[in-house]
Amino acid sequence: MEQEREVDQILMNIRNTSGSIVSVSVISARLSLQLMIFLLRLAKKGFVAAGLADQFKNFVAKTEGNYTVYNIPLSADRIENLKQINELELKLQDTTNLVTKAKLRNEIKQLWKEIPELEQIEKLGINYCVLPKLNGSEQTIQVAVDKKNDQMFKNWFLNHLTSELSGGEKSMEELKVFTEGNYTIFNLPFEGEELEMALSDFKVLDMNYAIMPDLKVGDGNSQIAIPNADRGKLETWFTMWKDKQLREGKAPEEIGEMYAMNQESYMETASMEAGEYVAGAEQEYKDANAEFEAQSKDVPWEAKLQKENSEEYVRLLQDQNYERISINKETLVENIEKSAKAEEMKRNGYFISRIPGTYDENQQTLILPTDKVFTTDSGKTYVAFLPKNGKSLVADNSGKIHQKDFDSIYEPYKKVERNMRKVKELTKELSPAKEAALSKTPKIQIPK
Repeated sequence: MEQEREVDQILMNIRNTSGSIVSVSVISARLSLQLMIFLLRLAKKGFVAAGLADQFKNFVAKTEGNYTVYNIPLSADRIENLKQINELELKLQDTTNLVTKAKLRNEIKQLWKEIPELEQIEKLGINYCVLPKLNGSEQTIQVAVDKKNDQMFKNWFLNHLTSELSGGEKSMEELKVFTEGNYTIFNLPFEGEELEMALSDFKVLDMNYAIMPDLKVGDGNSQIAIPNADRGKLETWFTMWKDKQLREGKAPEEIGEMYAMNQESYMETASMEAGEYVAGAEQEYKDANAEFEAQSKDVPWEAKLQKENSEEYVRLLQDQNYERISINKETLVENIEKSAKAEEMKRNGYFISRIPGTYDENQQTLILPTDKVFTTDSGKTYVAFLPKNGKSLVADNSGKIHQKDFDSIYEPYKKVERNMRKVKELTKELSPAKEAALSKTPKIQIPK
C-alpha cells in the first residue's frame, strides 16, 4: 500500500545516503518514521519544500532516529522569517530560471541570518534540524536535536530562555541578583487568564516572581520562578486557590497540583513527541496527511528495547528528574488484559505493563515511551524510568487514558521492592533447619 511504498522509498534513500542501512533503530523508531512520512506527504502536496523534507530525512539517518524535538520561543519577526523561508523554498523548487534561482537562494540565505539563535546553535557544533513552521498561531519554532548533543543544547537553551523572560515584578536576571541564586521554579496547573489573575494576587501579597516562557502553550501549565524567601506565601496562596476551586465544584483531578521543578525539568517541558508536532499542525496540513492515511495500510512494528548497559540507560540513571522501577515480564507484561487504546499506543512505540496490585475491574495499565524502558535479567525483567516532575499515561480497565503524577504511580512499585527486600533479609537470617522446615509449608505470595 501507499505507506509501505513510502517506507521502502525512505529506506532506499537511506541506503543511497549512507551506503547501507545505518541501524535497526532507524526502522524501529516508529515515531521518527511517522514524522518523516508526515513531512514527505506534505512535500508531495506542495505544502513543504521537498528540500526541507529531505534535510529532515538525512538528519534522521545521521542520528539513527535518536533525537528530541524542542519548542524554542522566538520573537514574532523571526517566526515570520521562518515562514518566508518555506515559501521561498517552494518557489525555488518550482522555477527553472537560473537568475531567479540565484535571487531566491540569496533571499533565503539572508533570512536564515536574521535568526541568529540558529547560528549560535550551529557554532556550538550541535547537530540539529529546523522543522517547517506548521503551527502558525504559536510564537515558537520546532528544532530536532541529536540526543548526543542534548546536554550542550540545553546549556545554550537555558541562556536563551533567561534572556527572553517576560517580567513579573522581576526579570530572571534581576531575580538571580535579588536572591543571590536562591530561587525555585514552580509549575502551576493553569495558564492564560487564570495566570493573569494569579499574578494580581501575587502583587497584593507583595511576592517577587519572574514568569518563565511557556514552552508548551496549551498544555494547561505555566512556570514561574519565586525567591525561596517567598515560597511560603506561594504555598499558602495555592492552598487557598485550590480550596476555592473545590468549593466551586471542580474535581481534584481537574484542578491539578503545583510542584517545584529544577532547570532540567523546566527545559524538558519544551520537548515534544513526533506525534505532538503532527497534532499541533494547522488543520490544512492534518487534512492533507489524512488523505494519505485513508489509503494506507498500517506497517507491522515491534518496539526494540535497549539493554540496561546502554548509554541512554546510564544517562537516565544519573538524571535526578527520573526514578527507576522494575517490571517483571511474567507477572506484569505477559498475559494481561489490555484495552484497545493501550494496544494502539503499543503499536505506536509505547511499552505496556500492568501496575502492581491492580487486577480485574481495577486493573491499571502503565504506558511508557520505549526509550524509557530497558531489558535486564536475560529478558525476564524490565527497568523503566518515571518522570518525577511530570505525568505518565495510565489506562483504566475501560480503556480510558489518564495522566497521573509520579507519586500515585510509583507507590505500588516501591511497595513491591520493600516486600522483596524484607523476604531476602528474612531468608538470610534463617538457619538451614528452619529453612528446610519452611520449604515444606506453602510459600508466601509477595503482593504485586
